[in-house]
Amino acid sequence: MLSRKSKRNNPHNRDSLLDMIPQLPVPAGPLIVLAVLILLAVIIISWMPTHRTEPSPEALAYLGLKDETFDETSPDDVPHKRVWVIANPTKPNNLEAFKAQVNRICQAMTGNEAQWLETTVEDPGTGQAIEAIQHEPLVVLAAGGDGTVRAVAAGMAHSGYPMGIIPAGTGNLLARNLGLPLTLEGALEVAVLGETRRIDLAWLHAERVVVPSDLPAEGGLLRAANASMVRSLPAGLAEPRPDEYAYLVIAGVGFDGETMANTSSKMKEAVGWSAYVFSGMKSLAIERMKATVTIFYPPGSDDVKRVRKRFSPIPRRVTEKIVASQTIGHKNSPTQAIHTEENWQMSVLRARTVLFANCADLPFVKLAPDAVIDDGVLDVIAIDTKGGLVGWLSVAAKIISMGVGLPLGNARKGLGNIVFKQTHKARIDINRAYPVQVDGDAIGTSRTVIARTDPGALAVRVPSRSF
Repeated sequence: MLSRKSKRNNPHNRDSLLDMIPQLPVPAGPLIVLAVLILLAVIIISWMPTHRTEPSPEALAYLGLKDETFDETSPDDVPHKRVWVIANPTKPNNLEAFKAQVNRICQAMTGNEAQWLETTVEDPGTGQAIEAIQHEPLVVLAAGGDGTVRAVAAGMAHSGYPMGIIPAGTGNLLARNLGLPLTLEGALEVAVLGETRRIDLAWLHAERVVVPSDLPAEGGLLRAANASMVRSLPAGLAEPRPDEYAYLVIAGVGFDGETMANTSSKMKEAVGWSAYVFSGMKSLAIERMKATVTIFYPPGSDDVKRVRKRFSPIPRRVTEKIVASQTIGHKNSPTQAIHTEENWQMSVLRARTVLFANCADLPFVKLAPDAVIDDGVLDVIAIDTKGGLVGWLSVAAKIISMGVGLPLGNARKGLGNIVFKQTHKARIDINRAYPVQVDGDAIGTSRTVIARTDPGALAVRVPSRSF
C-alpha cells in the first residue's frame, strides 16, 4: 500500500475484513453535519486576514526605488523593463476598470503602466507567457483563477523571469499556499516588490483515455509557441509531452475529478467556494476504484536505497491479482512490466480518489501533512471510504484534524482511510475510466494517469521574508 513504513498486515486481508462490515444506513443527520463542517471551513477561510508585505531592500535596489513605502510619488528613474499582465478576460467583472486600476498602481510603483495580453479558449495563458518573455519583462503576472495561473506557469517555467499572481478566481489555491494577499493592491505590491522563491511545477498526462479533455494541454501549447527558443531547460530534462497538463497545487482521479467535472462556471460565480461543496455532495457515492499505484524513483538516487530497505518484492499473489484484475494487464495498456524492479514499487489498492499533491493547503484543511511546494517531490494521497456517509465523516474528521494541527492517529484504520507516499513520479492504472482533474480543471476520464514533478522550475514572487 502507499505507506511511509512497511506493514506486516496484508492490505488485502484488511480489505477483506472491512468488506464484511455491512453498509450502514445513514440518516440525514450525518449529511447535514458534513455539509456544516465544510461550509464552516469556507466561512472561516473567507474571514481570514490577507497578508501584506514590506518590499525587500534587494527588490528596491533592483527597481531603483528609494523609499520602502508605496505611494504615487515614487521616482520615475526605474529600469526600462515593464510589468506584463496575462489576464483572463472572463474573471474581472469589469475588465477595463480592472486594467485601469492595475495600470495606476504599476505606474506609481515603476513609472510605467503594465503591458497586457489576454487569454483565449484555445490558449489559456501558456503562449502568452512565451510572448511576454521575449520582451524581457520585469515580472509576468497571471491575473485569473487557478487555471490561468497554471497555464501561465507552464510558459514561465525555466525562463529565468519571475512570475507574479493576481488572484481573481474561486479557489486561488496557489495564492493561499504561498501566503499571497488576496487584494489587488496587496497582490501587485508582492508581485513587483516581493522576493523571488523557486517552487516546483508538476505535470500530468492521461493514457487509455475514454472521454477526452476539452482543455488544451500546456505541453502542446509550449511546442506551438516554440518555447524552446526562449527558455533553457536543465541538462537531462526534456520538453513536456504534447499531452501533458501543468499544475501547481493538486491533481487527482476519482472523487475529486468527478467533483470538478460537476462544478459549472455559473455555479462558481454564483456561490463561490460553496459550489465545490454542493458538487462534492453529489460525488460522494462514486464507485471505489480497483487500481494499482506505481511509485518511481530516479535510478541511483537515495530513494532507491530506501526502497530496497523498506519494501519487499511484490508477492506472487499480488502480481496474480494485478493480472487477474486486468488493471494493468489490459490489452490496450502500454505497461509491460508487472514485477518489482530496483527503482519502483507497486501497490494494489481500493480508493475513492487518488491525489498527486505538489502542495496541499486547502481552505481550513491540509490534505498531506508533509507536502511542501519546493521539496522536489509529489505527495501521493489515496483516500478510501466504506459504510456510506459514515466513512466520509471519518475522512473529514481526519482531514480537519490535520488542518488544525491535531495528531492524526492511525489514518489507515476505520471506515475512512488515508494513506500517503512521496515520490518524484507516480502512475495509477484503474479497472475502468474515472474523471481526472488538475488544479480544479476537469480533463476528461481515463484508466491510466501519470504525474511527475519538475523541481524548482518556477520563480514566483512571494511576500518578503515569508520563507
